[in-house]
Amino acid sequence: MVSKIMMILRLKFIFVKFKELTFIQVLSKKQCPYMEKCYRQNPIHFNEMSHPHLEKIVMNQLEGEIKIPEKLNFECTDRPRLINQLKVLQMVLRKEKNRNEGGSLDKKTNCADESSNEKSNEDTKTLFQVRQELDNIKIVEKSTEKDFSEDRKRGNNGFADCETETKKSKSNDNKRQEKVHESTQSTSKSVESAQSSSSSKGASLIETFDSCNSAKSRNEVREQAIRKLRQQGFEVSIVDPGNFAFKYALSAPYHLFFSRIEKSKPTYDQQYSITFPEILDISLGEIVSSFHINFMVDVGWLCLQYLLAGQRTDMTILYGERVDQEKLSLNITMLPVPMPGRFACHHSKLMILRYKDEGIRVVVSTANLYMDDWENRTQGIWISPHLPPLPESANSNEGESQTYFKRDLQRYLHKYRQPAITEWISAVRRADFSSVNVFFLASVPGRHVGMENDYWGHKRLGSILSQHAKLPPDAPQWTLVAQSSSIGSLGTTYEDWLEKNITSSMSKENPRSLKSHPSFLFIYPTLKNYEESFDCRVGSCCLPYSLQTHSKQEWIESYMCQWKAARTARDRAMPHIKTYTRISPDLKKIPWFVLTSANLSKAAWGKIGKDQTHYIMNYEAGVVFIPHFIVQSTTFPIQEEEAGIPVFPIPYDLPLTRYRSEDKPFVTEFFSSK
Repeated sequence: MVSKIMMILRLKFIFVKFKELTFIQVLSKKQCPYMEKCYRQNPIHFNEMSHPHLEKIVMNQLEGEIKIPEKLNFECTDRPRLINQLKVLQMVLRKEKNRNEGGSLDKKTNCADESSNEKSNEDTKTLFQVRQELDNIKIVEKSTEKDFSEDRKRGNNGFADCETETKKSKSNDNKRQEKVHESTQSTSKSVESAQSSSSSKGASLIETFDSCNSAKSRNEVREQAIRKLRQQGFEVSIVDPGNFAFKYALSAPYHLFFSRIEKSKPTYDQQYSITFPEILDISLGEIVSSFHINFMVDVGWLCLQYLLAGQRTDMTILYGERVDQEKLSLNITMLPVPMPGRFACHHSKLMILRYKDEGIRVVVSTANLYMDDWENRTQGIWISPHLPPLPESANSNEGESQTYFKRDLQRYLHKYRQPAITEWISAVRRADFSSVNVFFLASVPGRHVGMENDYWGHKRLGSILSQHAKLPPDAPQWTLVAQSSSIGSLGTTYEDWLEKNITSSMSKENPRSLKSHPSFLFIYPTLKNYEESFDCRVGSCCLPYSLQTHSKQEWIESYMCQWKAARTARDRAMPHIKTYTRISPDLKKIPWFVLTSANLSKAAWGKIGKDQTHYIMNYEAGVVFIPHFIVQSTTFPIQEEEAGIPVFPIPYDLPLTRYRSEDKPFVTEFFSSK
């Protein structure tokens, strides 16, 4: 009874404090079940759940710096987490206050796969706004300098700006400024030279690294950064540079990898596991510049990956949303991609790396460029061979692969109509792609007609399969298996879109036949899969499927399978990877495989209208593996090597595990129900 009275008084105080309107939303909030032990640090959670112990601190501090009491009335075992939570809560409550008082708000836009966004609870436009404001907020504690350092060590995803923040808060900060200056001093003359223009300003190690003009000096700053990370208490688990070329050679002929899982130690030693710095590894060549095309980008985190790899950070980035507010170095160009509608999304995830020898390498993945996607989630990555420059005398038609990867990639890049990427289109045109053995598969927004109809989305995949997929007479028994991290609005029945568009295109083969369509199964995590995942404890999620959408298409449950990946030690690593294939009845072979950024949605794959127009909303990118071009066979073995052909790696367990009667797909409302 006492606790209820206290809660009523607390809510009444909030209600009155802000002119009787500010926190009316709080009245309907449920208390977070984890209370003081809550790990969450994202705005959606604080919009939906009440945290009295934090609200008490922030209530009278909605503007400016937050002062933390010397003594807290709750146990705090993770002070950096507390600081970040208070910052986020301050902004959430301030926005609620502004909203109810008619104040100006940042415009919030959605970027979705129709009604289901490619965002976790942390991957929203709100987070972008939060990160933008965090840069201008200071936490003031009555504590020692040592405590201050500890409280900040997790800021900005670890390290990238643990020093540069001092430039934003120089007043009353001389001691920290001296500490910053000391931390950026090099132990070698080469780094001292690189620092000469920036150390007096309190330059971060990232800035120092950017200014290095030799591999030797970059490596020295790298070593210094790793030491500093470890001194500050981080568990730095990185792969020593210089060895990835051997692992890459062993991955032939598929060159398909899965992201290493930080909390799953067995994945550390897997031949097909990869960390982001390995993609940049010096053994593959010295990188002079990079081109990134992605959805969510954290520039600070991305620069840190280059630092850990000891590679130059000169880069151009086409992006959908930026989740940090780092001050950009002059060697980094950010280009936002305008989208044609509210539900359209720049969802592609690929990169082109240019080396000192003028050769390039193309990487297609399913991961965004920020920390969460590369720590404890299952991602897929395809890495091309080194693509050397063509001779000066070569014409533009030379250097093509049997799969016409070069042509299709150039076609995709031209669709951006962005003058700033002309040099990258030229780099692709001048490269020799003859060693590439997969097809490039992409989607671009628009209503595609005529020849363009078959260039994109599921129509493009259908075109590839109709020319090159070989299936036996019992093809209808080869199950079509889709797997993604989000689900769009599919219609009221299976026939509405899946059968007419997806199943139809993915059933194509050569020679064409009148065989019936195969059965269809869809892998998507259940609520229990999520509750047992690594993401659950920290309240993070990469499965943006809403109950509102699911309630209109519950029929999909009869086709759904659980996420099971014990074989690859990724059972608890939620799948952000997207894959499509067909599997033989004995579960031993597949006739083709697709790795792509495209979730199971009309926005990503497209929909054929009554006028045969192919309507697509998103940018997407992927690759198609066809056995004929890779192993000169009609199928890939997926259980054991056959006739010298290596096993093709798939991320999930076979046989598939169907949903039980009590199973329900994970939906984002899980968080508000707690």
